[in-house]
Amino acid sequence: MVALLLLFLTIPAVFGKDVKCPEGFQHFKRTPTAKNNHTKNWCLGIFPADRLDERDRARSICANNNATLSLPENQNESDFIAAFSTKHNISETHAADGQTSPRCAARVYKAMKENRVFNSLAIKGECNLKNKYYLFDDSNTDPAFALAKIVDPPPNQFSTFWTMVTPKVYHFAECLTFNAQLIPKNATIPGYAGTSYCVGRPVGKVDQEHEFAEHQPEIKSVICGRHPL
Repeated sequence: MVALLLLFLTIPAVFGKDVKCPEGFQHFKRTPTAKNNHTKNWCLGIFPADRLDERDRARSICANNNATLSLPENQNESDFIAAFSTKHNISETHAADGQTSPRCAARVYKAMKENRVFNSLAIKGECNLKNKYYLFDDSNTDPAFALAKIVDPPPNQFSTFWTMVTPKVYHFAECLTFNAQLIPKNATIPGYAGTSYCVGRPVGKVDQEHEFAEHQPEIKSVICGRHPL
């Protein structure tokens, strides 16, 4: 009888434990599915830094917070990003999880060389946008919500550079971004996903090949995700 009573008393402590995220992250409940690795709880945070259009820097900021690049999985999470952006006066888009797979990037380069259109929504097979056009660091987020927010099917930004003594070099915007603004405070806009070159701006030097990156919109924050504590 005593053992049963002790078991009864410990059950609420085990199953009623609050889910907590570390400082700087917001907790969200999710519907577990095969596409989000059966994730029930997830923590999202937005972290500021300079030159986050450079993908390695964005990854590093998330790693420093024991997290990975991530995306909103639903409108509730998108609204959190919008509210955070409004509160902290962030008007620029956020770096987000998702980068064109090397296999699909090779097909884009081939299309650029041949002056052909590559539409990831129209193409069949592996490199369709809804298939494996993007690879993701975060295996705990279903990217379908964010991908549905892309207005202009990727790839949608291109640059080609060559001189009389150098071969042609092709660049396109491989990395995903996400933007959601709260305007006004009591209403939301749905949010949208876009693309960015992953290379960052040339700093302190003249680099004609990467002039395209110098003129792309600045990215000064990144969306990171992790499991709760």
